[in-house]
Amino acid sequence: MVKVFLVEDEAIIRRGIRDHIDWNANGFEFVGEAGDGEYAYPLIMKTKPDILVTDIKMPFMDGLQLSRLVKKALPATKIIILSGYNEFEYAKEAIKIGINDYLLKPVTSAGLIEALRKAADAILEEQEKSRLLERYFVSYEKYTEFLDQTDYKGVDRKLVSDFLKLGSVDECDAFVEEYFAAIGEHNYQSLLLRQYMTMDIFYCIQEFLKRIKAELSDIPEQAVNIQMVPKVIGNVEMTKEYLKEEFRIALQARDSVSQDRYGSVIRDAKNFIREHFNQSDLSLNQIAAHIGVSPSYFSSIFKQETGQNFVEYLTQVRMERACELLKCTSYRTSEIGEQVGYNDAHYFSAAFKKAMGQSPKDYKASQLRQE
Repeated sequence: MVKVFLVEDEAIIRRGIRDHIDWNANGFEFVGEAGDGEYAYPLIMKTKPDILVTDIKMPFMDGLQLSRLVKKALPATKIIILSGYNEFEYAKEAIKIGINDYLLKPVTSAGLIEALRKAADAILEEQEKSRLLERYFVSYEKYTEFLDQTDYKGVDRKLVSDFLKLGSVDECDAFVEEYFAAIGEHNYQSLLLRQYMTMDIFYCIQEFLKRIKAELSDIPEQAVNIQMVPKVIGNVEMTKEYLKEEFRIALQARDSVSQDRYGSVIRDAKNFIREHFNQSDLSLNQIAAHIGVSPSYFSSIFKQETGQNFVEYLTQVRMERACELLKCTSYRTSEIGEQVGYNDAHYFSAAFKKAMGQSPKDYKASQLRQE
């Protein structure tokens, strides 16, 4: 069970939270409550909860002060703030302290349970990581003792994270080789160091895949199976090849997710254009707003994914429809222009001739001759 402690100065709200959540059924143990931070702190030190849920505004000691003390004494404890104040300064301070969630009152039972489950998932993941480290790598204490005797400073998570975000699949081999070179041969020849380094990079990659919402069912099982790690650290070359493949798989997944995301945005934009091309004032800004991205971002990815800019694609759609109307109806050129988004007949004729190589009148005549 994940232990939860509640601090809330309003008794009605405190009792409501305490009594209206089925703690055990949701995998939690309610271990205590208090009406202010000053009274809560010693109880928290005694019960050592996994999750602290606390209000911000309270007498004697507010929720932020309490959170600072708890984070210092129990750094693994997750903290969820409840607040009636939608103030940026409160949220900013909460982020600095390391608060896990910030919920605005009134908080529903469902909303709080969701936040608790998210915190519990993080706790269980950290516990599993710690357990596996102990299982596969002798002990963390032994590793830190080893670090004290070398000039190796541990895995550079920022460097790994930046490569996962910005690197290319073709650069994976070079990245791993350069990473090992930077560590130094006298360090990476140590089995203990390779054990820890490989495990830590493995977790960096798993966190990255989770963050980008990669479809894990499409990823090779060996790339997400922690039990592979002990099998690939027997020598330096095995370790390098394993890490190169891990990075390749991660970057391929990233590119696939990115392509799918862009594809969805472009499909939505194209559908919107085809539904509204007859509006003379249809603009890039309107479409960007419809799909929820900035105009500059939309312009960039549209050109990147289609090979055309927005105006070129809009013109193409309008001309396709104009050609249909010229072939199949008896509308005048000015009427057809209006139906495809051109209020000015002369401008429509000029645009049509530029796109199709002949005027609307000549195009219609050529279609009649073919018939």
